Amino acid sequence: MTYPLLFPRGECSWNTGMEHVEERRTAKRTRIIQLQYYEYRLSQRNGFSILHSSGKLFLQYIVDAYVKTEGLHLHFLRQNQKDLRIELYRGLLDALECRAHNENIRTEKLIILPSSFQGSSRQTELPRCNDYGTQVW
Repeated sequence: MTYPLLFPRGECSWNTGMEHVEERRTAKRTRIIQLQYYEYRLSQRNGFSILHSSGKLFLQYIVDAYVKTEGLHLHFLRQNQKDLRIELYRGLLDALECRAHNENIRTEKLIILPSSFQGSSRQTELPRCNDYGTQVW
């Protein structure tokens, strides 16, 4: 147990078998995803919350939750490259392999991240404005 001060009764954390309660269950979604679990845990409610009152330990819990969620997301992207139609990026892969060959860099398996992934160049660059004041990426 990682956080005995926050969860003194030994509450379980998220696992892949957690299911929605009957009212929230749909035909498509029967299980709770990790992000939904942490959204529920971190939401503020009326009354005292030991989680929100724990100071730096609460911050550490948030960081751990973020790292677990991003790790699961990266694992999904790594395992589902074929389903994400990565073959459309064949020119990019060829360019990367050519550059690695020219610079004598040994590459393992290349993983293509989508532009929507947090931290990608699309997410970090600031939009420019054209002459009319509208944003241009």
